[in-house]
Amino acid sequence: MVSIDDIAKKAGVSTATVSRVLNGTGYVSEETEIKVLKAVRELGYVPHTLAKTLARKKTFSVAVVISKRISELIKSDVGIFYKIILDAIENAASIYKVSVDLVLLEEVITGEHRTYDGYILVGSDASEEEIEKLSRSSKVVLVDHYIDGLRVDSIVSDGYDGIFYITKKFIDSGFNRIIHIHGPLKYYGFRDRYNGYVAAMTKFGKLPLVFEYDDLHEEIDSVLRRALRDWVPEVIICSNDPIAIKVLNKLKLWGYRVPEDVSIIGFDDIPAAEKEGLSTLRVQKVELGVNAVKRINEILSKQSAHPYKQCIYTTYIKRNSSVM
Repeated sequence: MVSIDDIAKKAGVSTATVSRVLNGTGYVSEETEIKVLKAVRELGYVPHTLAKTLARKKTFSVAVVISKRISELIKSDVGIFYKIILDAIENAASIYKVSVDLVLLEEVITGEHRTYDGYILVGSDASEEEIEKLSRSSKVVLVDHYIDGLRVDSIVSDGYDGIFYITKKFIDSGFNRIIHIHGPLKYYGFRDRYNGYVAAMTKFGKLPLVFEYDDLHEEIDSVLRRALRDWVPEVIICSNDPIAIKVLNKLKLWGYRVPEDVSIIGFDDIPAAEKEGLSTLRVQKVELGVNAVKRINEILSKQSAHPYKQCIYTTYIKRNSSVM
């Protein structure tokens, strides 16, 4: 029988670290979480609390669905956010007795795929109509996506709270010129974070100043020039790390001092954020993936049929790009 000691040895970490990963307690880096979950999958370890329950259940077949857009993104640094989630789903599947295949959203929409017991949809590219149609005939869990009133199981990071929290943190410390650069609001995650910024600024009597930027199809120069036209912001809060890193590097190139002249905050905490010294709000990407597998197993096992939206709080990581 595989033990925690076996997992620790294979992953090259301590047994305490393995325990933290399996129990979801204490801080563990995403890189280490992936190592531990990979060792769990390769060794076929099942926690004692699940062993008896899972022993009596069939292995469910689940399609992990991503769009063509995301499938292209994960080939680059920009898509590392989704890659970590997908890795976590794959590694957690063995624990919860789930067999997973990666399937394109476009194939699911057109019916060009085999039948699965359930579907995990990663990302916010699927429309309300597409999700509603799929959920009428299958069990569905959304990851990093939520649609008001649809009542389909959703596992999301709490972007609203994260951006609200960091905006309030700067306001409480006396900062006034706080702006938000966000991605296209058709995507749930960007919209959720945008709403958190606007709510915080409005609550404390500040004027929200927002600038939309599509980091896949635009250069950052024009957006930044508009943002800097009247005065230099004290704080720039960005809706993801790739945008924040572009802002950080461009402002330094233009001669601005970071963080003395302006603090820059990202969102997600991808590996490049640490390399760039970017302060950011860490999304628990591994937990998003693991909890999605856990939830689809619960639904298919008829353990918990009532759908819910699970929001996982972010963690603020201060680095060199901000004064606080």
